[in-house]
Amino acid sequence: MTDIYDASNNDQVKEAETKRRLAREQEIEDLKAILATQAGIRFFKRLMADGHVFKTTFTGNSQGYFLEGHRNLALKYFSDVCEAAPHVVKDLMLREQTNDTISRSNK
Repeated sequence: MTDIYDASNNDQVKEAETKRRLAREQEIEDLKAILATQAGIRFFKRLMADGHVFKTTFTGNSQGYFLEGHRNLALKYFSDVCEAAPHVVKDLMLREQTNDTISRSNK
C-alpha cells in the first residue's frame, strides 16, 4: 500500500524536509566533485556559452524564445555552480568574455 503524505502531520513534514535537504546537499557535493576536474570545468564552460548565460538572447523574432529556453536551463546550473564552487564562476565568465572579444574581432 502506498503511504499518503499528510501535510498537517509535523513528523511527515519534517521527514520530507530532511529528505529534500539531504538530496540537495548530495547534489552540491556531486557538483563539487565534477568541478574539481578539468573535464567538469570545460563542460560547464560549454554549457554556459551554449546557454547564453552571459549575453542577451534577444533576437527580435521567435528564435529568442528558443534561446531563452536554453538560457533558463543554463541559469539553473549556473546558480548551482555559484553555490558549490564560487571560485569557478570567474573562470566561466572569463571564458565567455574571451569568446565574445574574439567573435567581435573576427567581424
